[in-house]
Amino acid sequence: MKLVKLTISFFLLMLAGMLISYADIKSNNEYYKLIETFNDTQANFKFYNIKANGAINYNISKNDMRDICIEIINNLGLEESNIKWEENWNKKENQIYAQVKTDKETISIIGIKKNNTESYIIVDILENKVYKNIVDIYTVLENTLNKHTYQLDINTCISGEYTKKLQINKYDDILQKILYNMNAEEIDRVEEENFVSITAYSEILNENYLEYLGNKTNLNIGMRYSEDDDKTLIYIATPIIKLDY
Repeated sequence: MKLVKLTISFFLLMLAGMLISYADIKSNNEYYKLIETFNDTQANFKFYNIKANGAINYNISKNDMRDICIEIINNLGLEESNIKWEENWNKKENQIYAQVKTDKETISIIGIKKNNTESYIIVDILENKVYKNIVDIYTVLENTLNKHTYQLDINTCISGEYTKKLQINKYDDILQKILYNMNAEEIDRVEEENFVSITAYSEILNENYLEYLGNKTNLNIGMRYSEDDDKTLIYIATPIIKLDY
């Protein structure tokens, strides 16, 4: 009987491990496809941005909030000694702000406690040197925050640029290629002079979506011409662009 129980327990543990590994691989494949799609636009890489918002539903202390900030920084491979802190933890306001800046990235973390059952940890990562590590950064951030939050939303955006003004019909060629590569259906479009923004639903990103106009959306593409820089900028994000562009 003990042998049967041990066998069943071993099988369940093995199955759980396989499911976790499958989820990680699936998530990684989605983001590798996003990177591949960005590469196909032939735009020069400008930056990527990851914004995460995790909700906490327990009475978190200042020290616990601070420890989460440190854990995120450490797991991202950065030194705790490089953190710049700002804290306001009193009767009127409960907030911790941590930031680390290097020559290639800026990581900002805000911990906000609204009451004993509602708190938030908000992470903003801006990288302007390389984008091939975006999958690893996303995975580390997701795994770390999932340990401490009951609800987690992550937005990811890759931005590039073309060193000239593109014609509006060229915009559409690029946008259609992105939709095709991401197996996505266009849901809505905003088009103005020198500016186009598309919201779409991608079968590849099907687990990460928002509701918009009664439809699921998980892919947001924006293109605009910057007169100041004389460049055409492109943004590819999931599920939505959370930047002023």
